Amino acid sequence: MFKSFFRFVRFAIIGFLWSYAFIVCANFVMYGLWNFNLLSARSWQTISAFWQSGGVIKTGKDYVFLSMIVALPFVWVWGWRYFCRVSYLSLLLYPINAYNRRIIRKYGHDSSRIVLKNMKSSQKMIEDIKNELESIKPEKAKEVQNIRQQINQVISSEIKKD
Repeated sequence: MFKSFFRFVRFAIIGFLWSYAFIVCANFVMYGLWNFNLLSARSWQTISAFWQSGGVIKTGKDYVFLSMIVALPFVWVWGWRYFCRVSYLSLLLYPINAYNRRIIRKYGHDSSRIVLKNMKSSQKMIEDIKNELESIKPEKAKEVQNIRQQINQVISSEIKKD
């Protein structure tokens, strides 16, 4: 329940921030290249009047403008989906990871293999510890047998009292 709620909140926040950034950037590009303001009704009325009066798309610049207008919604949706998939934890940890990669490249590139020292002595220590544990381990069968005998004696003494 909470997980889906937090996903929705994250989705909405990313959508709001991406939409704002996209509209600002797209408006900057469109206004800079074609003097067309995406947020202005006057710019859209100019396009409508041109089209209603029988305007013809002639030059490559007109085709690029039209393709930009058509591509804007698709780029907006693609960007929203892309930023929803980004792992923000990895973005926060990027400086640390970059520093680690740099140190590994600087100091760790010479060694082509890993050398494990004292391998035999550690294996011998493990075997010694196992042997010591086995010698310390109590004999369960004898203990269980003693407990059973004591229980039987208590039960039989209770039966004799009745």
